[in-house]
Amino acid sequence: MLKLRGEVSVVVGSGKVALRRARALSRAGCAVRLITGPAPNQTALGELPAGVEVLVESYKPRQLQGAKLVFACTDDRDVNARISADARSAGVLVNVADQPGDCDFFMPATICHGDVVVAIGTGGQAPALSAAIKQQLQTGDALPEQLGQFADLLGEIRQQLRSRADLPAEARSRILKSLARRDVLDEFIATGPGAVAEQLRKLRPPSEGE
Repeated sequence: MLKLRGEVSVVVGSGKVALRRARALSRAGCAVRLITGPAPNQTALGELPAGVEVLVESYKPRQLQGAKLVFACTDDRDVNARISADARSAGVLVNVADQPGDCDFFMPATICHGDVVVAIGTGGQAPALSAAIKQQLQTGDALPEQLGQFADLLGEIRQQLRSRADLPAEARSRILKSLARRDVLDEFIATGPGAVAEQLRKLRPPSEGE
């Protein structure tokens, strides 16, 4: 996964795919530049998140300047091919809608709970299947909403354990693996952070002075 917060991502197109890409990239914290062409759907543009830069003009190579990612989402294959070639010439990764063979990367379906991100992909072959699997996971209990909070807590504990000079790396790993079990997550969901603190107390050897 790429760290995209603050990075420029260029989306070329004004259809549903382009707008969906622009919204997803904006949620990820990207600086989104959307090239719509001269006659976009103004109503659809009004639903974009604040901060998306919209250029109502035809595609030109200079619009890719500063981009880390480029998405070619027009309904013209020749234009998409030109965008793809220009992006690669500039050393920028490109994704071409409905052309998996011309993509440097794919956009998986994702489920996000805080810092916990689950990505489902099919190598660009069957996006609808990725979306269906995502829906199945979201409607079950495999990925509870509290996962992000649980991950934050385990991250804090990890930092605490790393500050223990008397605790070998192998012991830290064993403790963290024991805390990351599903039964500990279920207790965390049911009763809160105290359940994890109790498990940690049982697993962690006392430090000097305790």
